[in-house]
Amino acid sequence: MHIPRWATPAAAVAASGVLLLTGCGKVPPGQQANAGVGATQAAPDPAQQDPSASPSPTATAPVLQAASVNRLGKVVTDGEGRTLYRFDKDTARPPASTCLDSCTKTWPPVQATQDAVQVEGVDQRLVGKIKRPDGTWQVTLGGWPLYRYAKDESPGEVKGQGIDGVWFAVAPDGEKAAGGQQAQQQDDGDDDGGDRNRWAGWTVVKVRQDPQLGRIVTDGDGRVMYRFDKDRAKTTTCFGQCKRTWPVVKFTNWKKLKVEGVDRKLIGFIERKDDGSCQLTINGRPMYYYAGDEQPGDTKGQGLQNAWWVVSPQGAKITKAPG
Repeated sequence: MHIPRWATPAAAVAASGVLLLTGCGKVPPGQQANAGVGATQAAPDPAQQDPSASPSPTATAPVLQAASVNRLGKVVTDGEGRTLYRFDKDTARPPASTCLDSCTKTWPPVQATQDAVQVEGVDQRLVGKIKRPDGTWQVTLGGWPLYRYAKDESPGEVKGQGIDGVWFAVAPDGEKAAGGQQAQQQDDGDDDGGDRNRWAGWTVVKVRQDPQLGRIVTDGDGRVMYRFDKDRAKTTTCFGQCKRTWPVVKFTNWKKLKVEGVDRKLIGFIERKDDGSCQLTINGRPMYYYAGDEQPGDTKGQGLQNAWWVVSPQGAKITKAPG
């Protein structure tokens, strides 16, 4: 049976600097766990490492997985769901990258390690790697070097599609994803594109403009989120009947997190003491739905018991309409 890497028990993590895993997923990207004390610390700066060395055996092996994107069909993403791209000015035979220096700030190469690239829905035989002019290693697919787009902030975004007529999301066979530049230009900017089933099983955090309350946080279906005054930072006090009236907003894992309009650094989770489930937090405050909200955008829970409030994109409670 295939067990996702994020589901590995935390107790299995050695004190050797491997990413800490919990039932809710590994620590956020850019942090490294110290299993001895349970703390987190910044990951080593790649700029301080020797770029000419072989791919690092301690770095996490890259992941290539096929995913469906509205209007583009099947594309390849990394292990966090971020879309990968190919560059028309590169070559596949022989594989070579022409995106250097400042280009890599906008289009970071997908770095290779000594471990085999993990694939899901991608033919392993098409996967390779090249040594870049700066000495680092880059993953290739069908001979084409792979990149991320710096302005893709959330899983599933394809903002880089068709840029300059030379950058395209890559399909599982290494070719350009179907749909091309025209399809991307016709996209209305909402990655859901009415196809919410694509985000089933994900934790989706978005922001909508409420006519009375201003900008408030919802999930991907438009269900409004609330916070509770009796909670404390990273601690819930809502159990039993309270939880039935105020169902928790579940946190899936870091790989299946889509955020729009909220600083990703504010997103977190707690593991609940009553059932061990993982609950979304924003700026440390646990998030809930209100069972009495029947339609997307309903805010019937606002101000109940003078303790339940809708949430701003900063995680602050909104206690009255703006102005």
